[in-house]
Amino acid sequence: MSKFFPTPKKTNISLDVELIAFECQDTLVQLVYLAPGANFALHEHLESQMGMIISGRLEMNVNGIKKIIEPLQQAYIANAYVPHGSVNIFPETALVFDVKRIINSLEKTDEVFLNVAPKKDEITGFSCKSIVASWFEIAITEIPPRGIIPMHQSASEQMGIILNGKLMMSVENEQQQLEYGRIYYAPPDVPYGGYNSSDEAVSLIEILIPPRSYLSYKEASLSEMLTTT
Repeated sequence: MSKFFPTPKKTNISLDVELIAFECQDTLVQLVYLAPGANFALHEHLESQMGMIISGRLEMNVNGIKKIIEPLQQAYIANAYVPHGSVNIFPETALVFDVKRIINSLEKTDEVFLNVAPKKDEITGFSCKSIVASWFEIAITEIPPRGIIPMHQSASEQMGIILNGKLMMSVENEQQQLEYGRIYYAPPDVPYGGYNSSDEAVSLIEILIPPRSYLSYKEASLSEMLTTT
């Protein structure tokens, strides 16, 4: 079992909701499929949570603020004990990723919904879209055919989700070719990089969590985290 390429754990929350979870040390990354009509009632929990639509659309409700979120355009944020829920009012299945982590303190309060903004990736030089919040960053980058992510390391933890095609990723001394449904995890100060050997561009979502004063999510039960999406 690799800590750099975590094994997916599939759970059917209901007939309308399927969840694929990845444990990345103190962070839980989830891919969630919500069929048309799927409804998560308002709920709250100890973990702070953020997420983004990958495909489809979804009506999110965070602390009474409702918004239709579009694919790869906005992130929602529900910090600890902030009520949040969602409903798929559209005819297509919605695919969401979300990230949950117990955070000891927050330096600032984020807006409930944050929009992506264009930027240039400092490591690769590729154009990307990003969101920077108080306890996380999201970068969405297209890796062109034969494109390289040079081996490098960061003080932040990083998790990557491949949305299409295949990407060869190396983390420390391990290497795997990843496609959608698998992720990589690079702990702080561990070198990682990648290579797109195909003839198509590969879309990569990178989730970075800068060093802060955190509590371990393992103080909460994993089963609770899986069922309180």
